Amino acid sequence: MKKMIFTILLLIISINIFAKTGVEKEVEKIKKEFVKINSEKDYEIKTVNEPKNGIGTEYYLKNGKLKKIVNHLPIANGDSITEYYLDNNKVFFVYRMLEFYEMREYGVVDLEHLKKIEERYYFDSKNNLIRYTEDDKTYDKGKIPQKYIEEAGNTLDEFLRLKDELN
Repeated sequence: MKKMIFTILLLIISINIFAKTGVEKEVEKIKKEFVKINSEKDYEIKTVNEPKNGIGTEYYLKNGKLKKIVNHLPIANGDSITEYYLDNNKVFFVYRMLEFYEMREYGVVDLEHLKKIEERYYFDSKNNLIRYTEDDKTYDKGKIPQKYIEEAGNTLDEFLRLKDELN
């Protein structure tokens, strides 16, 4: 009986290790492509609206191919910047930074109480969310809470909308 329990536990542990390894390998590929896109120079940048005014979108093209979209959007008491990274016209990674600030009297921003949230969405080649991170929390495929999976779907919908604006 002890051998059987030990064998089952060993099987469960090995399955988790292999599943984790698959996600880790995919995330490593995503990180390499992310670094490559951000290190390249000479992008053709098309701008819709003016990001310096709080709202706007920048499209980064290389040899006619869309590689990155940066969307700036003001939110209540803060700002949101979302970066979409593409390979072969598919999103593989999304980085979102939300900054919330308190207002002092007369509309002065209180930078001492700035709150910053960073979200990262990692997608496989079929647009399935394989990892979600928010600040110090990381969730991998199979353990990602449903609300983050839904947020990822909304994020991909927003990407499609932004992509259509380019055309």
